Amino acid sequence: MTDAKGLTGRHVLAIFLAFFVTVMGVNTLMVTYAISSFSGEDVPAAYVKGLNYNQALAQRDAEARSGYAVTADARRRPDGAVEVVARVTLNGAPPPAETGVTATLRHPTNAHLDETLPLAAQADGTFAAAVPGLPPGQWDLVVIVERDAEPLYEARARAWLP
Repeated sequence: MTDAKGLTGRHVLAIFLAFFVTVMGVNTLMVTYAISSFSGEDVPAAYVKGLNYNQALAQRDAEARSGYAVTADARRRPDGAVEVVARVTLNGAPPPAETGVTATLRHPTNAHLDETLPLAAQADGTFAAAVPGLPPGQWDLVVIVERDAEPLYEARARAWLP
């Protein structure tokens, strides 16, 4: 004759504990993936930048009075690389030779894809550079004009890369 005990208190306890251990394990795994993949910050130190908002306004005012003007664009070349071209003028004329221009292509949702590149001077205040391997989609283009490592002007544009 066989001894069939059925469902005992120990079985219920084991099922109960296994369920909650599984739920906690999955939650821990999902939280770990979420934290490691995206910080949730679009702008680093956004709170501190908010506190320094008046300084940012003063910087924008100084940029407006500096005489610089920038038009920038990013386009995909036939070879797949993305070319960034910026036209910089100082009071309507090409800027001085010691002017440096840096461009940053920022992905709106994934900061790991951001690319910063120095633009090389071309003719008549045009600066250009290319970066390979950017995925298609919407990008924010930030161009910074500087002299002696001091930023003088910042321009922003939105680019759609096919």
